[in-house]
Parts: sequence; structure tokens; C-alpha cells
Amino acid sequence: MPRLIRTARSLVLGLACGLCGLPPAAADSAADADPVAWSDATWNPSSPLATHARFLNHDTVLHETDSAQEAGYAWRGAAPTRPDWRGVGRDVTYFLGYQFAAIAVIYLAPESISGWDREQKENYSFDKWRNNVSEPVWDEDRWWINYILHPYWGGTYYIRARERGLDRAQAFWYSALLSTLWEYGAEALAEPVSAQDLVVTPVAGFLVGEYLLSPLQKRIRAKPGTLDWSDKALLFMIDPLGVINAETDQLLGVKTTLQWQPIGLHNPALTTAMGGMTATQTGRLYSTAPAWGLQLRADW
Repeated sequence: MPRLIRTARSLVLGLACGLCGLPPAAADSAADADPVAWSDATWNPSSPLATHARFLNHDTVLHETDSAQEAGYAWRGAAPTRPDWRGVGRDVTYFLGYQFAAIAVIYLAPESISGWDREQKENYSFDKWRNNVSEPVWDEDRWWINYILHPYWGGTYYIRARERGLDRAQAFWYSALLSTLWEYGAEALAEPVSAQDLVVTPVAGFLVGEYLLSPLQKRIRAKPGTLDWSDKALLFMIDPLGVINAETDQLLGVKTTLQWQPIGLHNPALTTAMGGMTATQTGRLYSTAPAWGLQLRADW
């Protein structure tokens, strides 16, 4: 579909040039007339002619690095340098969805699997959830659940935030958010909120994520050659939500693309024809300095 759209735009551009009496070759003569103005041109990505800058000036190259994610998880992908808030929101949405999808599966499962008999299912009341969230308790779970599993999961939440470009403080609060959503969400349907889990998960998770999982992740990704199954298994354990969310993106048809290209617009678009250029009173073409930046695009 994107290729079809680009082809259609090329045809429209050719027809427009023909109707205006401006053949594509005229672009070369214009560039020769004022090569400085053309070489400094800033192309507005939203402009109808932005895609066709190469036709208007063969000497200008937009050094665009398209790092579109391949199908699935980017095993060697580098974290963005700026927060990807849209991705963060999608991760949180998926996290909530996974919880209640799991509850639905357990509810529909036979008693031998779920541990809920038919009477318990029929008599369940959300008053129980209300009581559970209003009275946090100091739970009596086994020590390895509270002080190994919960810190581990807190560490994976922290890694997921770092993979979205959040800094250490933001990643800590992200881990606290997911821990709170779990305690007050699906888990509270069955048992009271755990006071120590609300603290241990993000605090110990920060230490596990920053000083154990993150260095291990970097070490694996720095390996030369192709990553084998054991490397990917470890990366999955380090960032399970990232791997699962990438598969969910594929299932839902979400394709993310990160591009390095000119962004923004500092002058009127094209003065109706020339993409980001204007004319002085003497008729000389000029342009503003290019503003390069990262652009994240999500296609559904």
C-alpha cells in the first residue's frame, strides 16, 4: 500500500509539472542557476513534494536512515535517546490487557486448572475487589516470591521503560506504576493489595534492572555475529514485555519506523510550488537552515 501511494504521488507530480509547463528536467536548470540556495533547502516532510526532493535536485541527498523495525522484537535495537511516550502508553495498555485476558482465560478454564468452582464464579462480587484495594495488608507470601520474583519483575518493568528512552528516574516511576496497576488490578480481584510489594517491586527492581539486567543486556547485544537461541532467551528474560509487545504489535498490524530526516517548518510551504523555499523581493531563492531530527511513525 505505501508503495502504491508513492507511485500515485509520482504520477500526480508528473501531471502537475506537465500542466504547469515545468518538465522535471527544469529542476536541474534551477539548481544550476542558484546551487547554494538549493543545496541549503529545507524540505518539509509534510509537503506534497517532500517525497520527490531527489527529482527536484539530484545533487541534494537527504541522508535519511530508515531503521524500521524488522518483524518482531529488535534484538540488537538501541534505546532511543528521547522518551517514546506513545510507545510507553501502548506498553501500559498492553500490560492491562494481558492481565484481564489472563483473568478471562482462568475464569473459563476448568476447576482443575483455575481452582475456582462453579459456585465461586457465580457468587463472585466486585465488593471483594473494593475491599481488597481499600485495605492493603502485609502479605505472608513465601520469601522468594516477595524478594526474588517481585524484584525481578520490577527490573523488567525498569528495562522496558529504558528501552522506550526514559531516564533512570522516569524508569523507576514507570516500574512503580506497573507494579501498582498489577496490585490494584487483576491481583486485587483475588487477594488484598500487598503493602510490601508496592515498595519492594519498584525499589529492588530499580537495583536489579540498572545493575544486573541492563549490563547483561548490553553485553549480549555487543556480541559479534548472529545471536543464538540462548542469547535471545536471555534477552527475553531481561525484557519479556518488550518481546511480547512486539509480537502484539505484529498481531494488531502496528509497524513502527524511526527516521532521521529534516523536521519542522520555518517558512511558508513551498510558496505553492517549491517545498520550503521563498523568494526575496529581488526574486532570489533562499531557505532556512535544515532542522534535522528523529521522527517516529506508527502505521496501523
